Amino acid sequence: MIRSLLCLGVLSLVAVVLAMALGSVTIPLPDLWQVVLGEGSALHRTLLIDLRLPRTLAAFATGGLLAVAGALMQVLLRNPLADPYVLGLSGGAAVGALLAMLAGMGTLLISGTAFAGAM
Repeated sequence: MIRSLLCLGVLSLVAVVLAMALGSVTIPLPDLWQVVLGEGSALHRTLLIDLRLPRTLAAFATGGLLAVAGALMQVLLRNPLADPYVLGLSGGAAVGALLAMLAGMGTLLISGTAFAGAM
């Protein structure tokens, strides 16, 4: 158990480093380390701190929260196979979004009707 958690932690760290280093402008790992230490160029600092770090943290948090939501859904419904497709939530959301699109509503209202359809 400890070994698998350690392996997952290392893989997560590698994924975060790769997400920070790779993009339309590739930042070499030594330059990435210099930015972490506060010594990097202004361009690399802007790319990492202002653009890639928020995107990486948001993706990491979103993945974790989706995992928690799935686990809670399975526990609360006492169904180990419960997911949005089996329960019909995704179908209701798709119908709500489709009706909003057909009515010509804006993006925010499409998201709202998809949420309402999932409920």
